[in-house]
Amino acid sequence: MPTFTLQQDRFLAETPTAVFLYLLQDGEIYAMNSFPHLQKLGFLLDADEIGTFHSHEFTEVILLVKGKLIHDINGARRSLESGSLVFVRPYDLHRLLPVSAERAVFASLVLAAPVVRDLMSYLCTPAIAHRFNNAPEAPCLHLPPDTARVLMLEMERVSNEQAVAPQNSALLARVLAARLFAGYLLPEDTGAVRDRPMPPRWLERLREQAESWDSLAHAPNRLHAVCPCHPSHLCKCFRRYYDETPTEFINRLRLRQAVRRLKDPEAKVAAIAAELGFDSLSHFHRLFKRRYGLTPAACRGGQGLSLWGSSLVGDLHESCHQRDQYRRS
Repeated sequence: MPTFTLQQDRFLAETPTAVFLYLLQDGEIYAMNSFPHLQKLGFLLDADEIGTFHSHEFTEVILLVKGKLIHDINGARRSLESGSLVFVRPYDLHRLLPVSAERAVFASLVLAAPVVRDLMSYLCTPAIAHRFNNAPEAPCLHLPPDTARVLMLEMERVSNEQAVAPQNSALLARVLAARLFAGYLLPEDTGAVRDRPMPPRWLERLREQAESWDSLAHAPNRLHAVCPCHPSHLCKCFRRYYDETPTEFINRLRLRQAVRRLKDPEAKVAAIAAELGFDSLSHFHRLFKRRYGLTPAACRGGQGLSLWGSSLVGDLHESCHQRDQYRRS
């Protein structure tokens, strides 16, 4: 019986949006999607990819509709129950862990970075962009049971359309994302960000350009070199629109690259810090621990290992049976 392993970032190389439906039970996780290139209704997913600390380039909106999960994110531990809705941002380091052997069903709406940028421009609401991009913790809400069920059906519809009408699926996913961002990320009292203006387009393009750089060793100087204004004005703009300095922005990009490079067991932590342009190894450790709640070595070593506790063995027909049982329940 064939076993398929799907990585979300690889799927997004072909489409800017997608919905993944997951069923977790007895230490095994199944992706219950109908993807045309897989030709299967259900397939096994490598649980280590979810149960190990990881970050990704895309935004992920997770909805838990049945069961319980532990969500470790940026050094904080959250207990997710049915109805939990979490907005995981590209810079967040996180993992999902089972609470017990009981079944958990959750959906994941993934959005490529350009989709989120277009979405923010479309919504044109600084309070939403501020809460999503600048909040210390990833936004997490709890939905009433009926609301969660309706949202799950909408996400399942997007998933089904991926197999038969990809263009319709992409449109439905964007509409759903706009509703989620506008409906759940706009604070009732926006407070200090109520009158915050949208960043000028030149500043957004500058940040997008920096996010695409492969080498960040000399990123601060490079940022000032391509900036159309004086460094002091650039710093004022960053503080006004993003509540951070250009250096803090660059360091966030460096930490994101560090997480990816730590996946290579042959790469030395000191070498990673030097290649990314950190002043010292201690500086790198301090910023990494402050951002993610654990050291680089812990991210790579024992604390980053999967805790699912079971190898991925099983029968594909059984995963389809479990999926059908859920849909009938």
